[in-house]
Amino acid sequence: MVSEKVIVNNALGIHLRPAGSLAEEAMKYTCSISLIRKDKKVNGKSLLSILSLGIKNGYEVEIRCDGKDEQQALEALVRILRENDNK
Repeated sequence: MVSEKVIVNNALGIHLRPAGSLAEEAMKYTCSISLIRKDKKVNGKSLLSILSLGIKNGYEVEIRCDGKDEQQALEALVRILRENDNK
């Protein structure tokens, strides 16, 4: 299992477009992927689950991946969150 915490730096937070990008990318991997905010953990492959976290600008989100391709998945998802900074 690998994980990384990321601070969301997007004025709009994680709204529909970045959540869709995260879920779409997560679906490419066989490992299990979770997004965690405070005490709520959701399936990172589910758009609606990601949106249910209500992630706003400045919130810390942990991405946790567990399985065969976990490192590649983690790197890709962190990259997507960072690419959405200030958009």
